[in-house]
Formats: sequence, structure tokens, C-alpha cells
Amino acid sequence: MRVLRAILTSVVVVCVVAVGVYLVIHRSPQGDPSRPLADTSAIIDGQRTTCAELFGETCSFDLQSEYNQWGESIESFVNSGVLGPYARSIGFVPAAKLSLQACGVSNTAGRTVLDFNVLVRADHPEASTTDLFPFWNASRQSLCPAAP
Repeated sequence: MRVLRAILTSVVVVCVVAVGVYLVIHRSPQGDPSRPLADTSAIIDGQRTTCAELFGETCSFDLQSEYNQWGESIESFVNSGVLGPYARSIGFVPAAKLSLQACGVSNTAGRTVLDFNVLVRADHPEASTTDLFPFWNASRQSLCPAAP
């Protein structure tokens, strides 16, 4: 009887831990659009600027989260020239958005440059992989390097 109780207790504990791990992995607050985020501001062109003001529309949960986290550095990063000719051709605002999106994707476990390319095709269907790679690479190296 004690052995059966011990086995049953062990099974219950393992199930509870497995459910907890699953919920932590799949219910990340970063991807939970039901939680509103503060619309913080960053200094862009010498002025305090919110995500919505910069992009001219209400920011999605993900873009707002990315702006809140890396917005303070976005102006100097985009203006540094590391993003290549495509960034210069589309201008500051679209280049800033692509850079922030690269940060969001690259800092999400299990997501890759392929996920980034799929995400940005909605706004930039004309962009080639060669056009987009500098955003992915330079953002990950300078704007939002992943914590070791």
C-alpha cells in the first residue's frame, strides 16, 4: 500500500511540474496581448517620442514591448549606417521598426532569422533576404544582444 501511494504521489508531482513548465514556456507575458503595456517614450530627433508617435499608429503588443525595451538606442543604431543600402532607401521609421522586430524575434527562444523574414514580409514584400539580413545581424550584435 505504501509503495502504491509513493508511486501515485510521484506521478502527481511529475505531472504538476510538467504542466507548470509547459505554462511558463507557452504563456510568456511578452506574447500576451491581453496585458496592456505602458507606452514609454524614447528620445528620437531630440524629442520624447512614444511608439505610436514614431510609427504613426497604435503599436502592437510585440512592437510596443520591443520599443519599451530598446527604443532609447534605436536612433543612434539606425543612424550608425550598419544596416546597409536598403535601410537608407526605406528611411528611418521603417528601418527602426525592422530593427526592433529583429530584436523581438531574436530574443525569443526557438525563433530564427527565417521567422524574422516571414514577419516583415507583410510590410516589405519587395525586400530580399540580402536586404533584411543586416537588420537581423546588426540588431543582434549591437542593439539587443541576447544575454549570455
